[in-house]
Order: sequence, then C-alpha cells, then structure tokens
Amino acid sequence: MPVELAASERHRLTKMAYGHKTPHQARQRATIVLLAARGRGNAWIAAETHLPVDAVRRWRGRFAAAPDARP
Repeated sequence: MPVELAASERHRLTKMAYGHKTPHQARQRATIVLLAARGRGNAWIAAETHLPVDAVRRWRGRFAAAPDARP
C-alpha cells in the first residue's frame, strides 16, 4: 500500500520522528510512515526499526486508510 505525503505532513512527521519530547510510540509510528513514503517495504522497515512486521503493516495501513486521522 503506497503512502503519499504532502510536504507539510512530511515536515510534521519528521519533527515527530526526531523530537526528543515526542513519546516513543509516536516516534516509531512517524518513522514507519516516513520510511513507507520513501518506498520501503514492510519487511525492510521492520528490520530497520526492530519492530514486528505486523506492527509495521498495521500502522502503515492505518495511516493510508485514514488521511483525516493522521498523527
């Protein structure tokens, strides 16, 4: 499932992924979405982030399915 990001979304997610005050889970989700937007596959993202493939698939799918409820 391809993930398309607007420039404003990419900027916000990058701030979340690298923000020191961002909760750990939110940083993980932002990182998953940013890597997915770069065209990486679920298995590659899971290996890179040390997360289960199911978690990567779930968050990538949630982000793509609900554009109005994005983190």
